[in-house]
Amino acid sequence: MERFDDENTSRSRRIDHLEDEVATLARDLRAADESGDEFRAQFEAVVGELQALLAERNGGYGTINTRSGGTITPLSADPADVSIDDIAHALANLTRFTGQGTEPYSVARHSVHVSHEVEARGGSPAAIRWGLLHDATEAYLANVPAPVKETLPGYTHAEASLAATVRDAFDLDLSSADERLVDAADSDVGRYELAVHFPDAGHEKPALEYDPGVLGGDAADELFLRRARALGVE
Repeated sequence: MERFDDENTSRSRRIDHLEDEVATLARDLRAADESGDEFRAQFEAVVGELQALLAERNGGYGTINTRSGGTITPLSADPADVSIDDIAHALANLTRFTGQGTEPYSVARHSVHVSHEVEARGGSPAAIRWGLLHDATEAYLANVPAPVKETLPGYTHAEASLAATVRDAFDLDLSSADERLVDAADSDVGRYELAVHFPDAGHEKPALEYDPGVLGGDAADELFLRRARALGVE
């Protein structure tokens, strides 16, 4: 896919080109029989260009304030601005399932559970750390339900970019096997949580290697930070 590296390219031509790409991708997606993963990646790339163009028009990407007193630019983040304390605080305040479960259940507690599940499945140290941090982007982008996220290429593009920044911030070098293991553990823990928090919805509860009841009832931010310290994530 063509990239727009020439600073002299006019905005109008860039917009016209992007509109053509979106129209072409839409036609291809409607006609395709195979999985939409490739088209999703292409849509995300196009939307990323549109986001960059809009930011340029607005004078740059916007920043948000953080609990520690600093700021971060979520759509163009600097690894130096990523803080484990800010992540713990934010994820402890964010609920899973948009707050629709039987009781408040934080993203922080979910993340700790995933980290333990990855460890119980024999994950590498990097995979275990990523299990804890796999939702760290939500500390700066907020939580979007997975069924909704699947149709928001702008969000998933931003999420992927910020996830790479988080990995850089904590020096995480993940193999493809690490990523697959964390994804699988996250999926299974998520299905387990669905069954617990929506008991009348008929969700199957998968068997897990780690019993979440062991986590106890400590405050979610402290639980997250204690796990981070134990894993050497600072």
